Amino acid sequence: MITKIRSFQDSWLVKGILILTALSFMSLFGISGYISRSGANRPIVRVDDVVVTQDEINYQLNEQVQSAKNMFGDAFELSEAMRVEMLQGIVHKNLVNAIMQKTAEDNSVTISDELVRKIIYSQPEFMDASGQFSLDKMRRMLSIGGWSEKKYIDTLKRDIAKQHLVASPVEGIVIPQIMNTYLEELDQQRKIFDFVVIDPTKIAIDRKISAEEIDQYYQDFAPQFEEPESRDVSFIELQIDKLAEKTAPTDEEIREYYDNNINDYVVPEKRRVLQMVFDDQSSADKAEAALNAGGDFFKVAQDIAKQDKETTDLGEVSKDMLIADMSDAVFELKKGEHTLPVKSDMGWHIMKVTSITPKKETSLNAAKNKIVEEIRKETAYEQANDAIAEIEDKLGAGASLNDIAQEYKSTVQKATGIKEDGTIKNVAEKYKKIVSSADFVETAFSYNQGEVSQVIETDNGFVLLQVDAINEAHLKDLSVVRPIIEKMWKENERSAIAQEIVNDVSHDLEDGDSFVDVARRFELKLQTTSPLKKGQEFAGLPAYQLLEAYQEKLGQPKIFANDNKIIIVATKKVVRNANKLSKEKVEALRAKAQSDLTEEMSKELIDAYGSNYKVRVKYKYLGLTD
Repeated sequence: MITKIRSFQDSWLVKGILILTALSFMSLFGISGYISRSGANRPIVRVDDVVVTQDEINYQLNEQVQSAKNMFGDAFELSEAMRVEMLQGIVHKNLVNAIMQKTAEDNSVTISDELVRKIIYSQPEFMDASGQFSLDKMRRMLSIGGWSEKKYIDTLKRDIAKQHLVASPVEGIVIPQIMNTYLEELDQQRKIFDFVVIDPTKIAIDRKISAEEIDQYYQDFAPQFEEPESRDVSFIELQIDKLAEKTAPTDEEIREYYDNNINDYVVPEKRRVLQMVFDDQSSADKAEAALNAGGDFFKVAQDIAKQDKETTDLGEVSKDMLIADMSDAVFELKKGEHTLPVKSDMGWHIMKVTSITPKKETSLNAAKNKIVEEIRKETAYEQANDAIAEIEDKLGAGASLNDIAQEYKSTVQKATGIKEDGTIKNVAEKYKKIVSSADFVETAFSYNQGEVSQVIETDNGFVLLQVDAINEAHLKDLSVVRPIIEKMWKENERSAIAQEIVNDVSHDLEDGDSFVDVARRFELKLQTTSPLKKGQEFAGLPAYQLLEAYQEKLGQPKIFANDNKIIIVATKKVVRNANKLSKEKVEALRAKAQSDLTEEMSKELIDAYGSNYKVRVKYKYLGLTD
């Protein structure tokens, strides 16, 4: 049940950060100003008609990254591994939310505004000194974070629905105290395992592949040996910067550009500001007296305003970032000084300046060269659009690629063996990026031999191409693919021999032969573990696989395939610790087991709900593996 404002849980980097925003509760409190975000891309998560788009996922990722930057500052660097982990968590969260939304709709689970209002009114964070709900305090709390009104209300409603559909049904599942003895026995139990590792790559093959087998592989795996269609093209590149060189802006144009983009050349003074906010003047006066007595700003904010450091530290701000009631007062302070209590619509403020970054201004003369470059670029793009229209008119009138190259003083380049996956057999190194781009490749495969394409825009200008030759898809000659076939055959042969060994070893163990005798018979190295408890690992087996082995009877073999190796495991001995656990420890075990069982049942219930719908998740659109 939601009785607290939710903490930010989207990323392990930023757990514990409160991320509610200063936007108001329009629908609940009649206050306008809600800002929504529109626009969508390809669907990433789809549960029947509920869709979460690529834009929404990326928006949530940006929120997490920004929260992490706010927390860690310049020390934060987003690695690829962190990005992937964040995206996976976001996708999973949205998938569960979509399943819950559909399940709530189908089961007529609705959450009224009245219930949401009651929950909000009950939040201690929103109450004033007298214990009454304070809209002003709520708005101040919201101003700390980053949630819109709609997002917060939707989250409340979704979590209440999830409580009804998931948490409530599993709350009644209880592990009775009578199970304490069993749980203690399991915790104290250790098992010793015998195991052998069979590595197919080290198995010797005592024969060579036959001609018949080579032919059979050549036929059976023909699609893998096909040389796909490729194209040979001629192309020219026309660069924007070459067009830009023709532009010479006047002094008036340079001055106008400078004035219109003054924020790029004048950075206003900024100050690092600490702030504490109070509902009443008496509290503000009390805090001001404590500061005058030498009190630390953060300590006073914590004791009297009940604010943590993140809430108190506003970071660097410019004058226009502060509300009018206090901007003048703050920017009249010297470093280290604080204001007297200042009244605003949000309460009583005391603000302190801890550092000052002076105004930085780049004069027109100093910025002139850069401005000329920018004007040239802008003008060049206009000229480029005119040039594109002109070139396409000439092509329509029958001009060749060579004609266009001569007129625009460009050189015709060649690229051969272009495939639809973007690989190229031969092209000058400086043009590899252009030729392998998706637009270039798609265009090369959209025209017939001898045809000249329309203009393709690039980062630096645009290109035109002509299809010189179409090399049809064909099966590679057997002499070319024979080494590949031989390698495939050897891998399959070794795997088959390894499987025969696994079958024979398992059969002999199940017939009651000792692991020692069986390992010797098949010339396998028998290894024995130390006493292990559940949750440990050995021989590359993760904890969940050891748990599977744990469930087998004494001497019963269990087979695992990991990293192209096969491991056969059998329990050799069960060891029990004679020490008795304290009552507190046993109760902790039962609580842990109860928590694990509840979590597992919740996951199973969500999976069951999801099985009622057509669920699709497109990880590849985010650059992840499906």
